[in-house]
Amino acid sequence: MPEKYQQFTAAHPETMANKPLAPLTTIKIGGPADLFYELDKIEELPDLIQTAKKLNIPYFILGGGSNLIFHEKGFRGLIIHIKAKTITVENETIIADAGALLSQVLQTALKNNLVGMEKLTGLPGTVGGAVRGNAGAFGIEIKDVFHKALIYNEEKGMHEEPASYFKFKYRSSTVKKRQGKDIILRVHFQLKKGDAKSAMKENAAIIASRLTKQPHGTSTGSFFKNPDPQHPAGKLLDEAGCKGLRVGSVQVSNLHANWITNLGSATQTDVITLMKTLQKRVKERFNITLEPEVQFVGDTSPINRPTR
Repeated sequence: MPEKYQQFTAAHPETMANKPLAPLTTIKIGGPADLFYELDKIEELPDLIQTAKKLNIPYFILGGGSNLIFHEKGFRGLIIHIKAKTITVENETIIADAGALLSQVLQTALKNNLVGMEKLTGLPGTVGGAVRGNAGAFGIEIKDVFHKALIYNEEKGMHEEPASYFKFKYRSSTVKKRQGKDIILRVHFQLKKGDAKSAMKENAAIIASRLTKQPHGTSTGSFFKNPDPQHPAGKLLDEAGCKGLRVGSVQVSNLHANWITNLGSATQTDVITLMKTLQKRVKERFNITLEPEVQFVGDTSPINRPTR
């Protein structure tokens, strides 16, 4: 183990070495992380990052892993896995740690007769990831219920920012564009008192609808962003003859062309190779360039390296 890793572990004894990353993502791809830390208390984050910076160790913040593909060789540096998941309710506001599952927030809302985010039912991942990528479904996005968040960055340390700071757009936000410089720690969702029984019925209908449309298997979910409402990525890919295409152990679903599944031993390299083929087919057929929703981390793409 390099000396700087030994120094980091000495400062933070709960750090693990050579932690497999594939099991921590929904697509189950990725090699081991050199260093790995489970963050149960968000107050510990500044010290972890300051130590990593001091020792010039690259780091990456991991949430639910639902929109993420690690390189098969793993990650050379520190993975901080945000596990803090406390959820509280104050009047019509739900306050959730970034590591809480979005599904848990929805359950809490319904139990407290709070409505407004039922259409997000069935979306995977954590609160932090959902805010970062402005997750959405059935005409609603995180921005529609977002109030403010506690974040960390080098400029201000731990502090709160309002919705205006995030500049939410389709599957994007300021946090996503700043590529790891802002880390979401706790989120305030503003909902409304309502008829929970009716909301639960709507919930059930949405889940049923989503289950009939979504393929089974190990996946990130929707792979490409929709270029615009008139051109859904799945439709473009389908018409370009992409269903069933395969590279190695990664394959485009035969049910939904915008879903890529891991057949068992897929690698990030396989996914990128297949992605380029899909982009080429759609570009040649429709002159539209598809942009992936997923984030690639590791040898083939930029990683969050504030220490550089």
